[in-house]
Amino acid sequence: MSTSIVDLKTLHDAYTRLTEKFKTFWTFHQFLQGVHKTFFGDTPGYQIDFQGLYDQIKSVTTVLNVQPPPVVMDQIHQLDGRLDIVYRALSADDEKIAASWVRRFFEKVRTEDEKLLLAILRFYFHARQVSPEALDKMDFLVTLVGARRSLDDGRYLPRFPQELTKLFAALLGLVRRSPAPAAELTAAVKALGLIRQDIDGCDRFEDLTEKKILDSLRTVKHRLGPAYYDTNVLSAILEANLAAKNRFQVLYRNEERRIFESSQQLLDIERELSRRPEVADADLQEEFRRFRQFKEEFDKNRSEGEIRHGQVTRLAEAIEQLMTRLDTGGEAAGEALPEVLPVLEEEEDLSEARETISGYFPGRDTVAAPPEPPKAARTPPVFLSDSLLGEGASKILYSVEMLRVGTGSGQAAYGTSLSRFRLEPWEVRAARQIQSEEPVSGLEDSVTDFLYIEGAALRLVVDEIAQRLKAPSGEPALAGDLDKAGECLVRAQDLDRRFRQALEATGPGGPPERLNELTRSRFRLLRAFSGLWLLHNARVSGAE
Repeated sequence: MSTSIVDLKTLHDAYTRLTEKFKTFWTFHQFLQGVHKTFFGDTPGYQIDFQGLYDQIKSVTTVLNVQPPPVVMDQIHQLDGRLDIVYRALSADDEKIAASWVRRFFEKVRTEDEKLLLAILRFYFHARQVSPEALDKMDFLVTLVGARRSLDDGRYLPRFPQELTKLFAALLGLVRRSPAPAAELTAAVKALGLIRQDIDGCDRFEDLTEKKILDSLRTVKHRLGPAYYDTNVLSAILEANLAAKNRFQVLYRNEERRIFESSQQLLDIERELSRRPEVADADLQEEFRRFRQFKEEFDKNRSEGEIRHGQVTRLAEAIEQLMTRLDTGGEAAGEALPEVLPVLEEEEDLSEARETISGYFPGRDTVAAPPEPPKAARTPPVFLSDSLLGEGASKILYSVEMLRVGTGSGQAAYGTSLSRFRLEPWEVRAARQIQSEEPVSGLEDSVTDFLYIEGAALRLVVDEIAQRLKAPSGEPALAGDLDKAGECLVRAQDLDRRFRQALEATGPGGPPERLNELTRSRFRLLRAFSGLWLLHNARVSGAE
C-alpha cells in the first residue's frame, strides 16, 4: 500500500505538534510542582499518568508508515483530545496560584533557561481566552523572554524586531483565533504608546502612584480581549512594560535612599519614645507599628531581590505620615511629640547636675576638671558675596531656612521644596549649620560645610549654563555664556582640589560616612564639570 508524500508530511506535522504539546504540558506540570513545593509545601491536587501518555504518543511512530493515514490521524486526534483534558487539569490548579507567586518563583530560582520560560508561556497561549490573573502571568513571561539588557547603561530593551516577530508568531500559531478588527488593533497600540509616554515623563517615584499610571497600564491590557493576540499589540505591551521597569528602577534608587535615611530617623525617635511610653498616644504607637510592619516586609523582599511598587509605596506613605506628624507641632502632632523634647532636656539637666555634684566641694582635696575650651567660632560665609556662586548659594540657604526645623536632612533633600536643587542630605545639613548660631565642633567641620555649599552652588550655575549651551549647533552661543562657562571650569578645578585635600585630611581610616559624603559631592561636581567642558569645547571648536 502506497502513501503519498503529502499524506506523510501532514502526519509528521500533526505528530510534531502533538509531541510539542505534550512537552509543553509536562514542563508546566514540573513548574507547578516547583511552585507548590517552594511556597506551599505540598504537591498539585491532580493525578495525571504522564508516563502512560508518553508511551502511547511514542507508539504512534511504530504505525506511522504502516497504518493508513486516516487511521494514524485518528489516533493522533484521540491523543490530542486526552492532552486537552490534561490541559484543563493543569489550568485548574494554575488558577489557584496568584500571579505574584509566579513572579516570586522565577525571581527566586533566577533561571535564564529560555526553553523553560517559552514552554510555560506556550501553555498559556494554548487557550483562546484566559482569566485576568493568567493574563498577568503571560504578561510577566512575555517581558522576561522579550527583553535584552543594554551593554551601555544596563537598561532593559526589547529584542530586535526580527526576533520578536518570530517569537510572537510561534506563540500565536499554537491555536487558531479569529483576528480582532484592524481599528481595535490600531487603538490598542496607540493607547499603550500613550501610557508609555506617561511612564517616561515620571520624574518622581510618587508620580507612578499619584498618576495611577501602572494601574492604567494593567487595566488597558486586561481590556484588550482578542486584540491582545496580535504581534504589533504584543510588541507595544512589551515596550510599555520595559519602560515601566526601567523607570521604576531609576526612580526607586532615589526613593530607596530617602526611605533608608527617614527610616533610621524614625527608629531613633521610636527608641526615645520607648523609654517614656506615656509620651506617645495610642494613635502614634499604632502608626509606628504599621511603619515597622511595612519596613520588615520591605527589608525581607529587598534582601530577596523582590521589590514591588506597592510595597515601596506603602512604606513611603507610612514614613510620610509619621514624618508629617512628628515634624508638625501642636495641631497636627496632637501635642504628643512636643513633650519628648522637654524629657530629653530634663535628662541633659540631670546629667549636668550629676557632674556638678561630683565636682569641687569645700573641704575636698580634689577640684573639678577645668572647663573645655570654647569651640571654634564659625567663619562668616564669604562665598555669599562671590560674583559666581553668591546667587546660587543664597538660594540654597534661603530655601533650606524656609523649611520646617523638624524635617530631617534626608527628607528635606528629596522633598518638593528642595528637589530643584538636587542636594545631598549632608549638603542640607551643612546649610543648616551655616545658618545656625551654634558654634561648630572644629574648624575642619566649618570648612567642609562651606565646601559642600560652594560645590552645590557651582553645580547650579553649571546646569544653567549647560542648558543654554545645549541649544542647536546652528545657533551661536552668547559670548557671555562661554566666558562664564570658562570661569566655572576654572572654579570647579579649584573646588576639586579642596575636596581632595579634605579627603586626604580625613584619611582612608576616617569615618566611612564622611568619606562617602566628600567623595559623592566631589564626583557630582566632576560629572557637572566634564559635561560643561564637552559643551564648551564643542562650541569653541565650532566657532573657530
